[in-house]
Amino acid sequence: MLIRFFKNNNPSSFILLPLFALVLWIIGFFLAQNAAVTYHMPLYQTITKPLNNFHLIGTLIAFLLIISGAFLLNFIVNKYEILTKPSFLPALFYIVFMSMDIAMLTMHPFVFANIFIMLAIFKLVSSYQKDTAFSNAFDAGFLISLSTLFYFPSIVYIPILVIGFLLFRPFNWREWIISLLGIIGPYIFVFSYYFLNDTLDNWQNITAFFPDLPEQQKQVIPGSFYFMIGICVLILLFSFKKIFTGFYESSQRNKKGISLLVWLAVFASLSLFIAPQLYIQNFSALAIPASVFCANYFLKIKKQWWGELLFILLLSSIFIHHFFTLF
Repeated sequence: MLIRFFKNNNPSSFILLPLFALVLWIIGFFLAQNAAVTYHMPLYQTITKPLNNFHLIGTLIAFLLIISGAFLLNFIVNKYEILTKPSFLPALFYIVFMSMDIAMLTMHPFVFANIFIMLAIFKLVSSYQKDTAFSNAFDAGFLISLSTLFYFPSIVYIPILVIGFLLFRPFNWREWIISLLGIIGPYIFVFSYYFLNDTLDNWQNITAFFPDLPEQQKQVIPGSFYFMIGICVLILLFSFKKIFTGFYESSQRNKKGISLLVWLAVFASLSLFIAPQLYIQNFSALAIPASVFCANYFLKIKKQWWGELLFILLLSSIFIHHFFTLF
Protein backbone atom coordinates (compact mmCIF):
# COMPACT_ATOMS: atom_id res chain seq x y z
CA MET A 1 0.00 0.00 0.00
CA LEU A 2 2.72 2.50 0.99
CA ILE A 3 4.97 1.55 -1.91
CA ARG A 4 2.09 1.82 -4.39
CA PHE A 5 1.10 5.23 -3.04
CA PHE A 6 4.56 6.83 -3.06
CA LYS A 7 5.41 5.15 -6.35
CA ASN A 8 2.69 7.18 -8.13
CA ASN A 9 4.29 10.59 -7.48
CA ASN A 10 1.15 11.79 -5.71
CA PRO A 11 1.39 15.49 -4.59
CA SER A 12 -0.28 14.58 -1.28
CA SER A 13 3.04 12.87 -0.43
CA PHE A 14 4.28 16.31 0.62
CA ILE A 15 1.92 15.97 3.59
CA LEU A 16 2.02 12.22 4.19
CA LEU A 17 5.81 11.84 4.14
CA PRO A 18 6.34 14.17 7.15
CA LEU A 19 3.54 12.32 8.97
CA PHE A 20 5.19 9.01 8.16
CA ALA A 21 8.52 10.37 9.44
CA LEU A 22 6.82 11.57 12.62
CA VAL A 23 5.64 8.03 13.35
CA LEU A 24 9.23 6.83 13.17
CA TRP A 25 10.61 9.80 15.14
CA ILE A 26 7.97 10.20 17.85
CA ILE A 27 10.09 8.25 20.36
CA GLY A 28 13.00 10.63 19.83
CA PHE A 29 10.96 13.61 21.00
CA PHE A 30 10.27 12.00 24.36
CA LEU A 31 13.62 10.34 24.90
CA ALA A 32 16.42 12.67 26.04
CA GLN A 33 19.57 10.99 24.78
CA ASN A 34 23.03 11.57 26.18
CA ALA A 35 25.58 11.82 23.40
CA ALA A 36 27.93 8.83 23.59
CA VAL A 37 30.45 10.64 21.41
CA THR A 38 31.66 14.25 21.56
CA TYR A 39 32.20 15.88 18.17
CA HIS A 40 34.54 18.86 18.05
CA MET A 41 33.98 20.00 14.49
CA PRO A 42 33.38 23.76 14.54
CA LEU A 43 30.09 24.11 12.68
CA TYR A 44 28.50 21.21 14.53
CA GLN A 45 29.58 22.60 17.91
CA THR A 46 28.40 26.10 17.01
CA ILE A 47 24.88 24.81 16.41
CA THR A 48 24.60 22.14 19.09
CA LYS A 49 26.28 23.76 22.11
CA PRO A 50 23.48 26.29 22.75
CA LEU A 51 20.96 23.43 22.52
CA ASN A 52 22.60 21.05 25.01
CA ASN A 53 19.87 21.70 27.56
CA PHE A 54 17.05 21.89 25.01
CA HIS A 55 16.64 18.33 23.81
CA LEU A 56 13.23 18.88 22.24
CA ILE A 57 14.45 21.76 20.07
CA GLY A 58 17.51 19.80 18.95
CA THR A 59 15.42 16.78 18.00
CA LEU A 60 12.95 19.00 16.15
CA ILE A 61 15.81 20.56 14.13
CA ALA A 62 17.14 17.09 13.29
CA PHE A 63 13.65 15.93 12.29
CA LEU A 64 13.17 18.93 9.99
CA LEU A 65 16.59 18.34 8.45
CA ILE A 66 15.67 14.72 7.72
CA ILE A 67 12.43 15.83 6.03
CA SER A 68 14.26 18.56 4.09
CA GLY A 69 16.96 16.11 3.03
CA ALA A 70 14.35 13.62 1.86
CA PHE A 71 12.58 16.16 -0.32
CA LEU A 72 15.88 17.55 -1.61
CA LEU A 73 17.08 14.09 -2.64
CA ASN A 74 13.71 13.40 -4.26
CA PHE A 75 13.90 16.69 -6.18
CA ILE A 76 17.39 15.91 -7.50
CA VAL A 77 16.47 12.38 -8.58
CA ASN A 78 13.26 13.45 -10.35
CA LYS A 79 14.47 16.69 -11.94
CA TYR A 80 17.63 15.20 -13.41
CA GLU A 81 16.05 11.87 -14.35
CA ILE A 82 18.43 9.73 -12.31
CA LEU A 83 15.66 7.12 -12.23
CA THR A 84 13.46 6.21 -15.17
CA LYS A 85 10.23 7.35 -13.53
CA PRO A 86 9.48 10.20 -11.06
CA SER A 87 8.19 9.14 -7.65
CA PHE A 88 8.50 9.87 -3.95
CA LEU A 89 10.27 6.58 -3.21
CA PRO A 90 13.76 8.13 -2.79
CA ALA A 91 12.35 10.43 -0.09
CA LEU A 92 10.51 7.55 1.56
CA PHE A 93 13.60 5.36 1.80
CA TYR A 94 15.81 8.23 2.95
CA ILE A 95 13.47 8.81 5.89
CA VAL A 96 13.48 5.09 6.68
CA PHE A 97 17.27 4.72 6.55
CA MET A 98 17.80 7.84 8.68
CA SER A 99 15.41 6.55 11.36
CA MET A 100 16.52 2.96 11.79
CA ASP A 101 17.94 3.21 15.30
CA ILE A 102 16.90 5.25 18.33
CA ALA A 103 20.43 6.70 18.48
CA MET A 104 19.72 8.26 15.07
CA LEU A 105 16.64 10.10 16.35
CA THR A 106 18.65 13.04 17.56
CA MET A 107 20.83 15.86 16.25
CA HIS A 108 23.97 14.00 15.20
CA PRO A 109 26.49 15.36 12.61
CA PHE A 110 25.25 13.22 9.74
CA VAL A 111 21.88 14.98 9.48
CA PHE A 112 23.83 18.13 8.61
CA ALA A 113 26.62 16.54 6.54
CA ASN A 114 24.16 14.67 4.30
CA ILE A 115 22.38 17.90 3.37
CA PHE A 116 25.62 19.43 2.10
CA ILE A 117 26.57 16.24 0.25
CA MET A 118 23.19 16.26 -1.51
CA LEU A 119 23.59 19.92 -2.44
CA ALA A 120 27.05 19.13 -3.86
CA ILE A 121 25.52 16.32 -5.94
CA PHE A 122 22.87 18.78 -7.14
CA LYS A 123 25.60 21.18 -8.28
CA LEU A 124 27.44 18.40 -10.11
CA VAL A 125 24.46 16.93 -11.97
CA SER A 126 23.08 20.38 -12.84
CA SER A 127 26.38 21.23 -14.58
CA TYR A 128 25.62 18.66 -17.29
CA GLN A 129 25.71 20.18 -20.81
CA LYS A 130 26.41 23.69 -19.52
CA ASP A 131 28.87 25.77 -21.55
CA THR A 132 30.70 26.79 -18.38
CA ALA A 133 30.16 25.63 -14.82
CA PHE A 134 32.56 27.71 -12.74
CA SER A 135 29.96 28.51 -10.09
CA ASN A 136 28.86 24.86 -9.93
CA ALA A 137 32.48 23.75 -9.52
CA PHE A 138 33.16 26.21 -6.69
CA ASP A 139 29.85 25.49 -4.94
CA ALA A 140 30.32 21.70 -5.11
CA GLY A 141 33.78 21.95 -3.54
CA PHE A 142 32.59 24.46 -0.96
CA LEU A 143 29.61 22.29 0.05
CA ILE A 144 31.66 19.12 0.48
CA SER A 145 34.14 21.11 2.57
CA LEU A 146 31.28 22.38 4.74
CA SER A 147 30.14 18.80 5.32
CA THR A 148 33.58 17.97 6.77
CA LEU A 149 33.17 20.79 9.27
CA PHE A 150 30.24 18.84 10.69
CA TYR A 151 31.79 15.39 10.34
CA PHE A 152 35.43 15.21 9.28
CA PRO A 153 35.39 11.68 7.72
CA SER A 154 33.21 13.26 4.99
CA ILE A 155 36.54 14.31 3.52
CA VAL A 156 36.50 10.99 1.62
CA TYR A 157 33.88 12.54 -0.67
CA ILE A 158 36.36 14.95 -2.25
CA PRO A 159 37.18 12.46 -5.06
CA ILE A 160 33.46 12.59 -5.93
CA LEU A 161 34.19 16.03 -7.38
CA VAL A 162 36.72 14.54 -9.79
CA ILE A 163 34.37 11.71 -10.75
CA GLY A 164 31.48 14.16 -11.18
CA PHE A 165 33.53 16.37 -13.50
CA LEU A 166 34.62 13.36 -15.55
CA LEU A 167 31.03 12.13 -15.85
CA PHE A 168 29.18 15.40 -16.48
CA ARG A 169 31.76 17.83 -17.89
CA PRO A 170 34.32 18.01 -20.68
CA PHE A 171 37.77 18.61 -19.23
CA ASN A 172 38.30 22.22 -18.18
CA TRP A 173 41.27 22.78 -15.91
CA ARG A 174 39.84 26.06 -14.60
CA GLU A 175 36.79 24.27 -13.20
CA TRP A 176 39.06 21.85 -11.37
CA ILE A 177 41.12 24.67 -9.86
CA ILE A 178 37.96 26.57 -8.88
CA SER A 179 36.55 23.49 -7.13
CA LEU A 180 39.83 23.20 -5.20
CA LEU A 181 39.43 26.82 -4.07
CA GLY A 182 35.91 25.92 -2.95
CA ILE A 183 37.30 23.07 -0.83
CA ILE A 184 39.92 25.14 0.97
CA GLY A 185 37.69 28.21 1.37
CA PRO A 186 35.76 27.16 4.52
CA TYR A 187 38.97 26.02 6.24
CA ILE A 188 40.61 29.38 5.59
CA PHE A 189 37.72 31.06 7.41
CA VAL A 190 37.74 28.52 10.26
CA PHE A 191 41.49 28.65 10.88
CA SER A 192 41.41 32.44 10.63
CA TYR A 193 38.70 32.51 13.29
CA TYR A 194 40.68 30.20 15.58
CA PHE A 195 43.85 32.21 14.97
CA LEU A 196 42.20 35.55 15.76
CA ASN A 197 40.70 34.08 18.94
CA ASP A 198 44.03 32.54 19.95
CA THR A 199 42.56 29.03 20.05
CA LEU A 200 44.50 27.50 17.18
CA ASP A 201 46.31 25.22 19.66
CA ASN A 202 43.12 23.16 19.89
CA TRP A 203 43.71 22.02 16.31
CA GLN A 204 47.41 21.21 16.42
CA ASN A 205 46.72 17.49 16.74
CA ILE A 206 44.94 15.68 13.94
CA THR A 207 42.81 13.84 16.51
CA ALA A 208 40.97 17.11 17.06
CA PHE A 209 39.22 16.40 13.75
CA PHE A 210 37.77 13.16 15.06
CA PRO A 211 35.21 12.60 17.80
CA ASP A 212 36.12 11.89 21.41
CA LEU A 213 35.14 8.41 22.46
CA PRO A 214 34.22 7.46 26.01
CA GLU A 215 37.06 5.72 27.80
CA GLN A 216 34.87 2.85 28.88
CA GLN A 217 31.79 2.09 26.92
CA LYS A 218 30.41 -1.33 26.16
CA GLN A 219 27.86 -1.38 23.41
CA VAL A 220 25.02 -3.80 24.04
CA ILE A 221 23.60 -4.82 20.67
CA PRO A 222 20.21 -6.54 20.85
CA GLY A 223 19.35 -9.40 18.51
CA SER A 224 16.72 -7.19 16.88
CA PHE A 225 19.55 -5.10 15.42
CA TYR A 226 20.89 -8.06 13.46
CA PHE A 227 17.40 -8.94 12.24
CA MET A 228 16.90 -5.37 11.01
CA ILE A 229 20.32 -5.25 9.33
CA GLY A 230 19.64 -8.61 7.70
CA ILE A 231 16.44 -7.28 6.11
CA CYS A 232 18.27 -4.14 4.97
CA VAL A 233 21.13 -6.10 3.43
CA LEU A 234 18.68 -8.38 1.62
CA ILE A 235 16.82 -5.41 0.10
CA LEU A 236 20.06 -3.63 -0.79
CA LEU A 237 21.41 -6.73 -2.54
CA PHE A 238 18.24 -6.95 -4.63
CA SER A 239 18.45 -3.21 -5.31
CA PHE A 240 22.11 -3.16 -6.29
CA LYS A 241 21.57 -6.02 -8.71
CA LYS A 242 18.62 -4.18 -10.29
CA ILE A 243 20.76 -1.07 -10.86
CA PHE A 244 22.64 -2.83 -13.66
CA THR A 245 19.55 -4.39 -15.26
CA GLY A 246 19.01 -2.49 -18.50
CA PHE A 247 21.73 -0.03 -17.50
CA TYR A 248 23.19 0.32 -21.00
CA GLU A 249 19.75 0.87 -22.54
CA SER A 250 18.95 3.87 -20.34
CA SER A 251 19.56 7.52 -21.20
CA GLN A 252 22.97 9.14 -20.88
CA ARG A 253 21.79 11.33 -18.00
CA ASN A 254 20.37 8.31 -16.18
CA LYS A 255 23.60 6.33 -16.60
CA LYS A 256 25.76 9.22 -15.43
CA GLY A 257 23.57 9.87 -12.38
CA ILE A 258 23.52 6.22 -11.35
CA SER A 259 27.29 5.95 -11.87
CA LEU A 260 27.86 8.95 -9.61
CA LEU A 261 25.71 7.39 -6.88
CA VAL A 262 27.53 4.07 -7.15
CA TRP A 263 30.80 5.92 -6.54
CA LEU A 264 29.15 7.84 -3.70
CA ALA A 265 28.26 4.51 -2.09
CA VAL A 266 31.87 3.36 -2.44
CA PHE A 267 33.27 6.45 -0.73
CA ALA A 268 30.52 6.43 1.90
CA SER A 269 31.66 2.90 2.76
CA LEU A 270 35.25 4.15 3.01
CA SER A 271 34.16 6.81 5.52
CA LEU A 272 33.17 3.98 7.87
CA PHE A 273 36.76 2.74 7.91
CA ILE A 274 38.31 6.07 8.90
CA ALA A 275 35.83 6.65 11.72
CA PRO A 276 37.48 5.97 15.12
CA GLN A 277 34.73 3.57 16.11
CA LEU A 278 31.57 2.40 14.40
CA TYR A 279 28.24 3.58 15.74
CA ILE A 280 24.88 3.03 14.09
CA GLN A 281 24.80 6.74 13.14
CA ASN A 282 27.85 6.22 10.91
CA PHE A 283 25.74 4.22 8.49
CA SER A 284 23.79 7.41 7.74
CA ALA A 285 26.57 8.12 5.23
CA LEU A 286 25.13 5.33 3.06
CA ALA A 287 21.55 6.63 3.26
CA ILE A 288 21.77 8.80 0.12
CA PRO A 289 22.85 6.19 -2.45
CA ALA A 290 20.97 3.36 -0.69
CA SER A 291 17.71 5.34 -0.90
CA VAL A 292 18.06 5.84 -4.64
CA PHE A 293 19.04 2.22 -5.28
CA CYS A 294 16.05 0.95 -3.29
CA ALA A 295 13.72 3.40 -5.01
CA ASN A 296 14.93 2.12 -8.37
CA TYR A 297 14.33 -1.49 -7.31
CA PHE A 298 10.84 -0.89 -5.96
CA LEU A 299 9.91 1.12 -9.06
CA LYS A 300 10.79 -1.83 -11.29
CA ILE A 301 9.24 -4.62 -9.21
CA LYS A 302 6.61 -6.32 -11.34
CA LYS A 303 4.90 -8.18 -8.50
CA GLN A 304 3.39 -5.43 -6.37
CA TRP A 305 2.74 -7.73 -3.42
CA TRP A 306 6.45 -8.60 -3.22
CA GLY A 307 7.45 -4.95 -2.92
CA GLU A 308 4.84 -4.30 -0.25
CA LEU A 309 5.92 -7.41 1.67
CA LEU A 310 9.59 -6.40 1.66
CA PHE A 311 8.75 -2.88 2.82
CA ILE A 312 6.49 -4.16 5.60
CA LEU A 313 9.29 -6.47 6.74
CA LEU A 314 11.72 -3.55 6.77
CA LEU A 315 9.37 -1.30 8.74
CA SER A 316 8.49 -4.10 11.16
CA SER A 317 12.17 -4.83 11.82
CA ILE A 318 12.76 -1.13 12.61
CA PHE A 319 9.84 -0.92 15.05
CA ILE A 320 10.90 -4.17 16.70
CA HIS A 321 14.44 -2.88 17.05
CA HIS A 322 13.18 0.39 18.57
CA PHE A 323 11.10 -1.58 21.07
CA PHE A 324 13.90 -3.90 22.18
CA THR A 325 16.36 -1.00 22.40
CA LEU A 326 14.02 0.79 24.79
CA PHE A 327 12.98 -2.21 26.87
